[in-house]
Amino acid sequence: MITLKTVQLSEFLQKNSQTLFNSYLFINFAGWTIWQSYVWIEAGTFGYIEISFAVQNLVLTALVILRKQHQAVDTNIFNQIIALIAFCSGAAFIGQPLTDESIVTLVSKIIVFIANILGLITLFNLGRSFGILIAFREVKTQGLYGLVRHPMYGTDILLRIGMTISHFNAFTVSIFIVSTACYVYRALLEERFLNHQPEYQEYMQKVKYRFIPRLF
Repeated sequence: MITLKTVQLSEFLQKNSQTLFNSYLFINFAGWTIWQSYVWIEAGTFGYIEISFAVQNLVLTALVILRKQHQAVDTNIFNQIIALIAFCSGAAFIGQPLTDESIVTLVSKIIVFIANILGLITLFNLGRSFGILIAFREVKTQGLYGLVRHPMYGTDILLRIGMTISHFNAFTVSIFIVSTACYVYRALLEERFLNHQPEYQEYMQKVKYRFIPRLF
């Protein structure tokens, strides 16, 4: 009886592993977004930058639970660690002291707001194909994905530029360098993994640039 139940549990976990993982991420993202929004409201700092963060995080949270099951996933642990470091690196800026100069803060806010808007557009472009790890769900070619192959990573790097400017110190500069390196390397790893898909090979032929049109 115990063996039968163990087998049934194992089969259930294998069959529903993606759904369970998505639910776990959904609870964490939703909880963090609500908590952080509450902190901003209580501190009286819930301005347009914070609103753009909250909206983007809410959309991301919804996509986590609604996204499609992947058709294939990279089983290389090192590659997935790189992907996770890139995705989670933004959290390292939380709690870092702000740069005092007002003009620097203004420039930072403009960059961060633009990055958040572009990131939101990219999330809508991705739709249910959004993913955190390196995996294949569906090749997206519309919107910003018609201009560059990795607009999500590009907007995240832009966001970190803005955050580094407003929280400028040795630690945040180090985080920015590591984060950017991980995003660029992740893009290369992802392309190598997806290159086995004929539709992605065709996409790479049509869209030549990774991050910046006509430059990179």
